[in-house]
Amino acid sequence: MYQGLKQTIDMNIDKLGNANIDVSTNLSAAQWDNFKRNIGNNVSLIKRSMERALPKYYLTDFNYTEQAMDRAYDVKFKALGICSMNRNGVWEAKLDTKKPDITKLSNYEFVMTEDILTNGALVQQTIKLHLPSVAQGAKVEKDSFGKAEVTYKTGQDIVSKLITALGIILILSGGWLFYRNSQSKKSKPVLAPIKKMDIEPTEEMKKEALKNAEIEAREPRFTGLKD
Repeated sequence: MYQGLKQTIDMNIDKLGNANIDVSTNLSAAQWDNFKRNIGNNVSLIKRSMERALPKYYLTDFNYTEQAMDRAYDVKFKALGICSMNRNGVWEAKLDTKKPDITKLSNYEFVMTEDILTNGALVQQTIKLHLPSVAQGAKVEKDSFGKAEVTYKTGQDIVSKLITALGIILILSGGWLFYRNSQSKKSKPVLAPIKKMDIEPTEEMKKEALKNAEIEAREPRFTGLKD
């Protein structure tokens, strides 16, 4: 019979890549006594141990319950950013191991088993990964470091591309309207206001007019009569 610590981890991933995690731990009689003696119901110590186990993520909404008759306890919390979308619109869930014993149960569920040694105790872990119902093409691949990861699509990358395209169209349309308005303003002729100016005759002009009148008066006029 297995005498190590048994632990089941249920991870339910939402559409945003966050995970609601439920860690259920079953202990032997000796392990339970040691657990109650060292930790008891101090939730802050349990929270810190979970944060050390998942240092890359922000953990929140902790809830601790225990079943003393079964020598078991549950820790529920939320981990933000367990899955992230890469530049190709593919979601990635890092498994942090190169050769995981992982089985695909359905298009949305995977189960992974692993034996680890922590704090001098052997822990038999069963990790159940539940992807969102909109997940498509889920599979196990390797990242650039050779570690395993679960990848999947949700179709949200299409929506994000459409939103980006719409934003580009709006920006281009705004630029075209600005250019057209600026060109129309440049093409309109600017008419200077026409002012009516009344010029007063100068003294020289008056003298010239009188002189011409005198010359005209001295010149003989022909009446058309014969002597």
